Amino acid sequence: MAAGAGEILQLIRSGRATTRTEVLEVTGLSRVTVAQRMDALVAAGVIRAAGDAGATGGRRAERFVFDPADSLVLVAALELGEGELAVVDPHGALLARASLAVDLAAGPDVVLPQVLDGLDTLLADLGIKPDAVGGVAISVPGPVDPDSHRLSDPPVMPGWGAWPVVEAVRERFDVPVHLENDADAMAYGEFTELGARREGRPQPFVLVKVSGFLGAGLVIDGRTYRGTDGGAGDIGHIDVGGDAVCRCGRRGCLAAEAGGAALLRRLGEAGADVGSFAELRALAEHGDPLVTAELDRAAGLIGRVLAVVVGVLNPADLVVAGELAVPAVIAGIRAGIYTGAQPRATARLRIRPAVLGPDAVLIGLARVAVDDRFSAEAVDARLG
Repeated sequence: MAAGAGEILQLIRSGRATTRTEVLEVTGLSRVTVAQRMDALVAAGVIRAAGDAGATGGRRAERFVFDPADSLVLVAALELGEGELAVVDPHGALLARASLAVDLAAGPDVVLPQVLDGLDTLLADLGIKPDAVGGVAISVPGPVDPDSHRLSDPPVMPGWGAWPVVEAVRERFDVPVHLENDADAMAYGEFTELGARREGRPQPFVLVKVSGFLGAGLVIDGRTYRGTDGGAGDIGHIDVGGDAVCRCGRRGCLAAEAGGAALLRRLGEAGADVGSFAELRALAEHGDPLVTAELDRAAGLIGRVLAVVVGVLNPADLVVAGELAVPAVIAGIRAGIYTGAQPRATARLRIRPAVLGPDAVLIGLARVAVDDRFSAEAVDARLG
């Protein structure tokens, strides 16, 4: 295996090889070449020595770890009525976070300055200078074109389509900026946390976000799959029948029939006084019959759609995340998938809740930025 400094870094980050001897064994490079490339990584501040890894051939082997000094990530997870900001270190640890009241319908000219000011405040509160920031990542509840890196006709974000979000952020923070669909960011965070591999190879991975609206994130061959124009995983606008009018203007979309906003609407029409997802979750935990029936109905519809996704992609893992990823919903989705999909497609499928919980989108965003900044190609290009 011919390996540049970037490939050696991936070995160290993954834990496959963390000493010079292990890198020699895995790569087959000469001792001089390994020393030169690892020394370059140390000099660039990307890795550092972290003590002994134990005796090797009578000598203590020095272990190296990934520990860049200037790669904090500023992240912003935007929803329709709120946002969450955070400063995340390169290992995915949240150093600080803050909630932000935003109205996406007000448009990017109003919302983005609020977000950027909030990120500046977080840095100031931590006493961190902007030059310690290595990237910014923002998630939105809409499709993002993978080529233009702009929102692509977002049905719930009027005025944001094709708006230069990335360019506007770079005017404040001159670092790489990533704009991600929220379900895509959550999926990547969960995928990297779970290490969804079989025999060393990354397996197809699906995350469904069950919240005010519905969406899915797909990770194929270890990379986020966005589709041609960012619309991959947009399950919320699949027609499942029904008369409810969706925000996209059509009737019978999955989001309009089974999303969180639809659940609150239907419960209100049935006479239940449920004003928030927190109240809905609490009633579900106490086995409220009306809430349970509505959750079962919604989960069944979602499971029916996901059965098609499972049949097409044959994933190894399907993670259910979001504010309404309660046990009853996960159980209903599982039942819908197993009823609708062929046994062969579900034989080795693992259906589980998100392990990162409510932090999935924040950590996922940070990992998108860090993995891009420290990909093998990017590192080799920087070290030249």
